[in-house]
Amino acid sequence: MDPNDSFREFMAVHQQSLMRTAYLLTGDAHLAEDLLQSVLLKVLGRWPKLADVTSPQAYARKALVNQYIS
Repeated sequence: MDPNDSFREFMAVHQQSLMRTAYLLTGDAHLAEDLLQSVLLKVLGRWPKLADVTSPQAYARKALVNQYIS
């Protein structure tokens, strides 16, 4: 399986919940989209290592919080 395929599958399943988390952090739909997009780029860069992690969704949520704080 192509690593990009597994990332697309991850996104198909978790994108809405990650967007809700980003919205709860920012309180604004546009800022939430920007936050999620920047975090997903970072997650995609680390995806070959994250694909074997038990919960890549937890990693993505933590990345959202850390990116928002910084």
